[in-house]
Amino acid sequence: MTGFFQQARTALSKELEKFRNRSFLEATMAASALVASADGEINIAELDMLDQALAAINELNIYDPHDAIDLYREHAEALTADPGAAREKILRLVRKIADDQHAARLLIKVCVAIGKSDDDFSASEKTAVEQLCVNVGLDVAETGL
Repeated sequence: MTGFFQQARTALSKELEKFRNRSFLEATMAASALVASADGEINIAELDMLDQALAAINELNIYDPHDAIDLYREHAEALTADPGAAREKILRLVRKIADDQHAARLLIKVCVAIGKSDDDFSASEKTAVEQLCVNVGLDVAETGL
């Protein structure tokens, strides 16, 4: 009987953690799409870096990677269809995590890694990261740009 309660407690803890980190997941997938698409193309190196982030970051690897990628794709497609509206939505999502400086820094690190992943951290990708920094209240100098 003790094993049953332990399993239930573990499952409940995991669901609670997912609930707490949902804003971070949404903001990170949105911001990643913004940076990856900033130069007009999303390449395989950027997608590979996103996969690595999903696997390595504890706050992200609690989610089904397919759900995370679906969020990413929604934002990437929205940026193609209506760049202005999509950018505003993305920045709104990013601002939701601004009070959590750990999450904000982690989001920016993921975005910088995505921008640099194809060995061409373009000016437009850097501008996107700078815009994200402003929206989470981080000093751009902290990013190493």
